[in-house]
Amino acid sequence: MTRVFCFGGAHIDRTARCKAAFVPGASNPVAVETTLGGAALNTAFNLKRFGHDVYLISAVGDDAEGARVAGALSALELSCEGLIRRPGQASANYTAILEKTGDLVAGLADMAIYDGLTSAELLKAAEEISVSPPLAGDFAFLDANLPAGVLEDLTGFYSSQGLLLAAAAISPAKVGRLSSALKNINLLFCNQAELAALSDVHLEDEAALRHAGASLSAEQGISILMTRGANGLLHFDQGEITAYPAHPAKVVDVNGAGDAFAAGCFHALMLGVQILDAITFGQATACLTLETKSSTASGLTAALVSERLGR
Repeated sequence: MTRVFCFGGAHIDRTARCKAAFVPGASNPVAVETTLGGAALNTAFNLKRFGHDVYLISAVGDDAEGARVAGALSALELSCEGLIRRPGQASANYTAILEKTGDLVAGLADMAIYDGLTSAELLKAAEEISVSPPLAGDFAFLDANLPAGVLEDLTGFYSSQGLLLAAAAISPAKVGRLSSALKNINLLFCNQAELAALSDVHLEDEAALRHAGASLSAEQGISILMTRGANGLLHFDQGEITAYPAHPAKVVDVNGAGDAFAAGCFHALMLGVQILDAITFGQATACLTLETKSSTASGLTAALVSERLGR
């Protein structure tokens, strides 16, 4: 069975959905829901549901939110041993403000607990959580909730060990943390705003954004999958650009859709599927998540994704 080590965010998501069109600078009636979140956690959950041997390495506080994260891991038969406990610190949390349509208005992230993590303790946690430490042929997924130095250290070490590495950009504010780690990464998942921030180009300048993505993939020797919402996505690989249209979905909540896309792609690639089919599988996985109120689709299976694709 394929082993995947997921490093990064594992926390609480709070979703505030507007009951009418969002009005800036005013009080907006909302309905609030609380679920689990974090790119590493969402990806780990999705990959576990696809049948992989998954290990999550993250940090939580000694509080109710941390206990909830641990309980959710246990419920999915994922080990809690990779959760680094931080007594006296609050577990991370993320609040998404959504339009009535489900589109994101703003995301508010309190992730201070991750800033104190060190490369040494994350490497130690990964070694202790499984029967054997990450080895050549295993896979690792990292998100930019982790500090820049930690990301560079982890990707450098695991790349030298022969692991396939994928990373998630998380946000325009955090994607820069991956800059020095890109040389070690095989696959980067990001959206338009994140690639624009990473490349220091204007988001509205599509030609500059395309050039930046192509140049970055060629310079760093990585594949970049840049999602564009309803406009589909662009795949940058060794300077080449391939466009993919979006799959139709009845959007309920966008939270977690990018993580689902990453997990679907990563799952298919781990099975040896070509990138074209892996992207299509990832898009269908994202659609199933977009149509739920949670950051992961609880009934997700590979068979369900294949059914969505009409296979």
